[in-house]
Amino acid sequence: MPQARNRDIDGDSHRPTSRRRRQNERRRRRRRRLIPLVSAVALILLLAVIVSASLASGSPAEADGAQDGGSSDYLADEASNTVVVERARELGANEMGKVLVLMYHLIEYTDSEYSRTPEDFRQDIADLKAAGYYPVTVRDYAAGKVDVPAGKSPVVITFDDSSGGQYRILEDGTVDPKCAVGIMQQAVEDGDWASRASFFVLLDVDYADRVLFGQPEYAQQKLQQLVEWGYEVGSHTVSHLNLKKASAALVQEQLYESQRTIEELIGDGYDLVSLAPPFGEYPTQQSLLKSGEYDGQAYTYEDALNASGGPYFSPFSDKFRAYHITRLEVDGTRLEDALADFEQSPGLRYISDGDPTTVAIPHDLDGSLGSIRDDLDLELIQY
Repeated sequence: MPQARNRDIDGDSHRPTSRRRRQNERRRRRRRRLIPLVSAVALILLLAVIVSASLASGSPAEADGAQDGGSSDYLADEASNTVVVERARELGANEMGKVLVLMYHLIEYTDSEYSRTPEDFRQDIADLKAAGYYPVTVRDYAAGKVDVPAGKSPVVITFDDSSGGQYRILEDGTVDPKCAVGIMQQAVEDGDWASRASFFVLLDVDYADRVLFGQPEYAQQKLQQLVEWGYEVGSHTVSHLNLKKASAALVQEQLYESQRTIEELIGDGYDLVSLAPPFGEYPTQQSLLKSGEYDGQAYTYEDALNASGGPYFSPFSDKFRAYHITRLEVDGTRLEDALADFEQSPGLRYISDGDPTTVAIPHDLDGSLGSIRDDLDLELIQY
């Protein structure tokens, strides 16, 4: 019996003790589960307070982040610049090199010294393509908007006197494939070429074939189509006036009337900005090429072309003069010779980096090309 009682006593005393232990263990487990949850909630609340404070006034953490971001941006910029410089080096880019500005008159079968046969002109385009040239207009060249593919050189093709061989429309309404426009448009279709050239037209001369390309019924249509396709139309005065021999008043009258008439014929807000003085002769008061006034109406031109002189400076050079752009008249082997000269002296040739927002030049730039202009709003890349 005592043993039994002892067992009972021991049994009675152990039952409540075990229950309390189990209850305590359950409480401890609940506390252990709650502690991480409470900690997480507290951490979230703390982060919320920090973020709110940072947004309100800026925090050291935010400042450090900005510094880290700035450092990353700097490193990215450095890497990008390295790539750009290396690309310019690989291309041999030199956007301070000289540019071929070519002058054509008649594109037809004549013995005139100012003529070029359609076959010769077609070959000229083929030779330019093969030598890595790409066309731009006078207005874009003078304005420094030389947008040509990377590794290529700009060439400015100009036509004086607006003769029929430059632009002729056939009876069926199509462009004559043997006229200059037809040949250039075919070059565009063949690829690696663009509808870019500048036509300096006449309005009132004795040769009917040279008044707006010789087909009066198509005059306005031709002007509008040229602009639509990407070509430029400029002034050659009204009547092929020798500006050097004319009075200031007559110079201003012709420059104003030429500009006004052509702009009205083209319409759609076209601005005529380029001028090719006949015979390459400039008025005594050369400022009249830039601006003047006739009958109370003002005119302005942004560039003017000489009739000779050969390849001209880059528009980024301090030697560039927008109102004295020299040209190479294409006759005989002159174009062939000019291309050969650049092949023999590649450091003098304009070669594009393909980015119209930058000017890429080598450190060992030939001194005869001048110095980079200090008023350019373009990024300079040197290698």
